[in-house]
Amino acid sequence: MLLDEADTNPYLQQEVLSASPARLRWMLIARAAELCGFVDQLWSNGQVALGNQWLLRIREILGELLDGVKDSQNPLSTPICDFYLFLLQVTLEVDKHQDRERLKVLAELLAIEAETWRLVVDKAARDASSSSPADSLFPSLSSSLDTSLSGFSLEV
Repeated sequence: MLLDEADTNPYLQQEVLSASPARLRWMLIARAAELCGFVDQLWSNGQVALGNQWLLRIREILGELLDGVKDSQNPLSTPICDFYLFLLQVTLEVDKHQDRERLKVLAELLAIEAETWRLVVDKAARDASSSSPADSLFPSLSSSLDTSLSGFSLEV
């Protein structure tokens, strides 16, 4: 059995527990991309069986990502599902033939997907920091204060 990094890293465990859904998705995709390089390294060193176990972990991550895209009301669900199904198919081909070139393609596709989600996470963080805490907790109160204070000056 493979030892999961979250089991030995309390910082990572806390980060996962407190992360937004978008950040969790980004973390999973980035981890899968990272593991592609690890699998390639293991295969290069002749540790094929251990590399195959980590390839299975990549497949599990892709399954988790696919499982998270089930909203039939969202028009993006179908193309996203198709993309993750394609990536799962690539992992099967990589595993069947120990195809390091296809593994590299998988890593590149995952890296692009990870970068996309990193940008989503960064934008969400910027949007959250640009609004005041009162805006998110009391949006109607905040807007009424803005209008009621328009003729008021704090200068003495």
